[in-house]
Amino acid sequence: MRRAVAASIALSVVFALAGCGGRPAGTDGDLTNGWPAMPQAKVSVPVVGACYPGQYTAPGRIVRVWSTDVNTVDCATSHYSETAFVGTFSGADAQRSAVPDADGPAMPAVYDQCGKGVAGYLGGDPHSAMVRIEVELPTNAAWRGGARWFRCDLVHLSDPFGSNWVSHDSLKGDLTGARVSAYACVDTTEDSGHQIQTTRVAQCASPHAAEFAGTFTAANVPFPADKAGRDKMLKDGCMPVVAAFLGYQSVSQWRNQAVGWWALGWDEDAWKLGNRTTQCFAYAYTRSGKFVGSVKGIKDQAPKG
Repeated sequence: MRRAVAASIALSVVFALAGCGGRPAGTDGDLTNGWPAMPQAKVSVPVVGACYPGQYTAPGRIVRVWSTDVNTVDCATSHYSETAFVGTFSGADAQRSAVPDADGPAMPAVYDQCGKGVAGYLGGDPHSAMVRIEVELPTNAAWRGGARWFRCDLVHLSDPFGSNWVSHDSLKGDLTGARVSAYACVDTTEDSGHQIQTTRVAQCASPHAAEFAGTFTAANVPFPADKAGRDKMLKDGCMPVVAAFLGYQSVSQWRNQAVGWWALGWDEDAWKLGNRTTQCFAYAYTRSGKFVGSVKGIKDQAPKG
């Protein structure tokens, strides 16, 4: 009895399989015949001039892997950053199996390209503007898919200390146009030890504590680890810049006791990427601690204030 049931089941399976081999009229049984090939996957590439709405997941880092939302917004509306330049990895860096390390040896050259690209976008030297250059890299997944871009973004800082950012309007051509990002006159607050605690943009016609005089680029040496070493480097570099701004031929001619100097200093991460430039300011040593109007070219004259 068991043998009879087993034979019956086996025969049914044979009939069923045979039925699967049949084809409807007008078909050839080739499931792929005539179907177009699937299109090759395209790697998304950032666009110059695009603005991004939110601060990144790793604030404070200059170079990082871009792993947040890629949605863009109108630059006239609220945003955090604006893409000023898009570059491409080449040579040995492009042949890597993973995206180059954000702290690796490829980054100084990338940052240098970003600086040049940003200068073209801004219309002038980014060191003379209250901006921060940030470099975004593709994720490893995008890299495996063929992405070889790096993105150079601008963040428009609200003040020299970068305590906040300006979240509206594009910076394209700003240094040849409205110059809303350009360093000019600045007001400050000091603590009891005369250390500057806060900065804010001020109109030069109004009382202010400092005026941008120019920039100084330090020699290509390791970042000075001690503050005393950095302070000496700042003094030696910025005093000639401010002296020239006042109209002197050299620091030795400086006689104006109502005008001193001040510098923003350096960021160690930026220094390691090759950015050794700092901003130098004429600083008010007047009775009120303020200037009114510009001190450019005044030499030994008493500044207004």
